[in-house]
Amino acid sequence: MKQVLLLVLIIAGNQSFGQTSERLWETGKLTWDDFQGEPFFSSSNASELNYQLSYSTTKKKVNDTTLLVFQTKNSIKPNLSWVKAAYKTEALLRYNQVLFNILELHRRRLQKTLHRIENIYMAEEKFRTLYEACNYEIRRFQEETNLGTDIAALESWENRMEKELEATPYELIPAITDRRFGYGFNVGFGSGTFTRTLADHFTPTFNVVYGFDIAFKNTILFLNATLAGNKVTSTFTEDELIWPADIKTRVAILDISLGQTILDNAKHKLTPFMGFGILEFSAASGGEDFEDHRIVDYGLIYGVNYNFKFRKAIRLTPPPFFGNFREKAEHNIRARIYATSGNFNELKGMSINLTLGYALFGKLITIEG
Repeated sequence: MKQVLLLVLIIAGNQSFGQTSERLWETGKLTWDDFQGEPFFSSSNASELNYQLSYSTTKKKVNDTTLLVFQTKNSIKPNLSWVKAAYKTEALLRYNQVLFNILELHRRRLQKTLHRIENIYMAEEKFRTLYEACNYEIRRFQEETNLGTDIAALESWENRMEKELEATPYELIPAITDRRFGYGFNVGFGSGTFTRTLADHFTPTFNVVYGFDIAFKNTILFLNATLAGNKVTSTFTEDELIWPADIKTRVAILDISLGQTILDNAKHKLTPFMGFGILEFSAASGGEDFEDHRIVDYGLIYGVNYNFKFRKAIRLTPPPFFGNFREKAEHNIRARIYATSGNFNELKGMSINLTLGYALFGKLITIEG
């Protein structure tokens, strides 16, 4: 969703609008080259600066981070700004620059205000309130400087605006802090192998893994499921059921575990974990004769997650439908190595697995100030 509110402030007179280029405040101080329009000789003003204050929501890419952010703009249209040749003085140019600076100060105040609104629909109200304050400031400036002819008053306003601009930096990205809770999901592929007698009777597995993360500070609750396929390599009997060689089997590993992040920087995150796991083998072929062929064991599961953060996103605007919150998200390549034991009547051993996949992890954030 992108909302744009554009309000054109004109010092004097009415102008017709066309397709014209614009010049931003941050590109430098005004020069007479910025006044390219035809003068209104019927106007009592010596010059007219055509300027705009606007805001929008936009996406910005900063290194590997995508920002959804409010962006304000303070610009002039040189083709619609004019000056009468007989009045091209240094004082008049300084007067127009102070006008431009007043608008820039209010643009920066608007930027800071928009970052902290409680919902997206408050933006227009905040803009209008600030526009009225800006208009009042401009009228004061024009009156106190007698439209720039009172040089002493003009110098006073110049000094004041420079100090206020220095004290009010443009806040493209506000300072943020993470809240305590985080959330995410992951999906990946990999393989597994077995030890001891499990390795004597089952082939390695091809795994599909998916799961969810729920975090509080640096502690993460992992809920994961691994689904895999393999087959029996040599006949064995378990729970008085015969598992013949070459029968296809399914393997499932379900786990709930707690992890503690020990490394978390701009690119890398490392989280060892331990918890409770379920290891199940079941027949995937053979029809009704093998529908009861299922063995299950419960035990510890442990391992480590490594996340490589390849892209990040930060939402600095409140969403349109879900209240007042901001969030950041990390897009990761996740490598996960984990193991659990199987201790059946006749079969014993470990299931050791390695998966590689995609993990998205998000956290609510708070904008400071």
